[in-house]
Amino acid sequence: MSSTCQRLANIIGGVVIQATPVCVVMRLRDIRATILGRRTMSPLALPFMLSFEKNGLNLGESVLLEKEVNPMIEALQKRGLKVTAFHNHWLFDEPRLMYLHWENAGMDPFEFAKRSFEAAREVFFDF
Repeated sequence: MSSTCQRLANIIGGVVIQATPVCVVMRLRDIRATILGRRTMSPLALPFMLSFEKNGLNLGESVLLEKEVNPMIEALQKRGLKVTAFHNHWLFDEPRLMYLHWENAGMDPFEFAKRSFEAAREVFFDF
C-alpha cells in the first residue's frame, strides 16, 4: 500500500502522512494565517488532505477561505463527490479559516484523488 499511497500523494503534489492501515496524503495550503495573533503554518490549520481505505471509502478535507466555500462545494459536486460538512476549527483566526469535508464510497482512489485535486485547482489560487 505504501507505493500506492505515494502515487496518490503525487497526484496532489503532497506527502504521505500515513500509509497503513489507511493511506493519508496531505498538501498544505499557502495561506498567510494567524490564530490568536500568531502566524501558523500548522498542518492542523492549513491542510488539503485525502484518505483512502481498502474498503473503498475515500475522504477529503480542506481549509478554505470564506470566498472559496461555495465555489469549492460546486467544484466537488460537479465531479460527483458528496460534500458532508462545513465548519470552523479555530477562534480568533485571521483570515477566517473554514473547513470542508467530502466523501465517496467505491470510486477508484486514483480517480477520487484526481477529482478532488481538480476541484481544488479550479478554486484555489495557491494550487
